[in-house]
Amino acid sequence: MPSTPKVRAPLARTGMRDKIKKVATELLIKHGFHGMSFRDVAERCDITTTNIHYHFGSKQQLVEEIVADYVEETGARHRAIWLDENRSLPDKLRSVVAYNHERYRRFNRGKVSGRPWSLIGRLRLDSDVLSPAARASLASFTVTVHAAIDQAFAHAAATGELAKDAPREDLALLVVNLVNSSSVFTQDAGSFERLEQFFGAFERVMLDLYLVKPSSPTASRSFQASAPAPT
Repeated sequence: MPSTPKVRAPLARTGMRDKIKKVATELLIKHGFHGMSFRDVAERCDITTTNIHYHFGSKQQLVEEIVADYVEETGARHRAIWLDENRSLPDKLRSVVAYNHERYRRFNRGKVSGRPWSLIGRLRLDSDVLSPAARASLASFTVTVHAAIDQAFAHAAATGELAKDAPREDLALLVVNLVNSSSVFTQDAGSFERLEQFFGAFERVMLDLYLVKPSSPTASRSFQASAPAPT
């Protein structure tokens, strides 16, 4: 029997859905769940609120889809960094900082600013008003990142980059918490430079104790978010 052709959404409808999600994502990051309204999204997209309801139904449904997509994309970027077997652990740390800086710059000028820049970090503050599906998506990010970082440290131990007596699981747990708290840290400190210093301190104080071939002193002290993260 001939196969049934896959029905695709009209390009105009798909394009409008993407535009709505893009604008709503920006507003969610800047203002949180309560600060994002269908009226504001509609004005930015030059449509009516009825149009948004047509595409997504309720505000909770829109947020659920946005969070799921954002977590999937962010988790994939982290996996690309941590599971890259051609990069050292210090290089992976710097790539994470570079990726964070890439997202930070979308909402902040320079490095001395504390505006929110991560949807995950921002909506964790609003978890009490999110739907169970949205909360589950946010929680899955930590699971994904923790698994990837665990694999990175396991690979480093297996290849001899990390000393045999290194507390691998403890080091991985510290990095997971660094990653998870990055956006909140920059907001509290009002500076991305403080986050760079924090990651650099972890490398110098903790990681270099257990690296068989530690990074050069110059590289350790110059922990800047300049190298692009892998895509």
